[in-house]
Amino acid sequence: MNSATIDPWASEQSFDYNKLFEEFGMSRITPDEAKRLDFYLARRGILFAHRDLDLWLKDAAEKKPVAVMSGIKPSSEFHLGSKLTAEELIFFQQKFGAKVFYCVADLEAYADNGLTLEQSHETAVSNVADLLALGLDEKNAYIYKQSQERRVMQMAYLFAKRATPAMLKALYGDRNYSLYFSALTQVGDILLPQHKDFGGPKRTIVPVGVDQDPHIRFSRDIAFKEKLMLPGATYHKLMRGLKGDSKMSKRDPTSSLSLSDSQEVAKKKLMSAFSGGQATAEEQKKKGGNPDIDMLYEVMKFHFIHDDKLLQEMHDDMKTGRMLTGEYKLKWIPYALQWLEAHQKKKKEMLPRARKILEAGE
Repeated sequence: MNSATIDPWASEQSFDYNKLFEEFGMSRITPDEAKRLDFYLARRGILFAHRDLDLWLKDAAEKKPVAVMSGIKPSSEFHLGSKLTAEELIFFQQKFGAKVFYCVADLEAYADNGLTLEQSHETAVSNVADLLALGLDEKNAYIYKQSQERRVMQMAYLFAKRATPAMLKALYGDRNYSLYFSALTQVGDILLPQHKDFGGPKRTIVPVGVDQDPHIRFSRDIAFKEKLMLPGATYHKLMRGLKGDSKMSKRDPTSSLSLSDSQEVAKKKLMSAFSGGQATAEEQKKKGGNPDIDMLYEVMKFHFIHDDKLLQEMHDDMKTGRMLTGEYKLKWIPYALQWLEAHQKKKKEMLPRARKILEAGE
């Protein structure tokens, strides 16, 4: 594995997580750090690695200003991967009082997906409504569109002098220059919390999937050269698609669960999800199943069951063979459906507010 094999724009890639520590210098989240976080994702090893989380936690404990930064590319509706990052963002806001910086990356949607700014606007409104429905406190947040935030564009332009073609190729491989400039723009996003208009240098944490690490390393390199605080990051493991293969991606709606899916569509997708059960009922009762490869279990572990005892019950239902696959799915799928129904109701209420936030700067 080399740096170019981590592709922040790819929809399909797998990782040897141990090599990430060896080759890219990530740190493991220690048991003590997981205890301090007191977050189900850290407890379950889903949030598993970081850069400078310890320094960020130290400043937060000392009541120094800290920020948490993330964003969304408005190319489609929120899916479970989008939800995971958003919940981490909200966690750092709620538990530590961190100010949220949230970027709607409409310029990246243009560079990577060919969507005009007008085309991505309505999706952006929907995405921000999801974020608000998940619990973001907008009073302690700055939500903006890349195309409208001049400070980000100015920073990207100024930072360009610190980047060389060799550096960009080493991080991202051979790309067209629109993606290289998109990466520079994301450096501007990640370092925006340290702009003088927001109080100057401060510790910032960026929750991401491991596939986004090139952006983090690029931002840290630029920050060092600009004498800013190096942005930190937390890394979560990538959830597989419902078919049990590659990373869940918005590009394959049949293998991902959207937060806007109807009850009927969501149930159908989860009923069809890759199963860890045996081929026959007799084998299932005799040998039990494998929850480690069961996609319904993975979905619940990452998203819909926060109670560890309840998750263990689900694990044992599959592992012991005391339930057949069909019975198992009918028992546990309602947990996801109930969550989706409640979320969609909250989101509908938040749509006018989301539109107002995004159109305030136009």
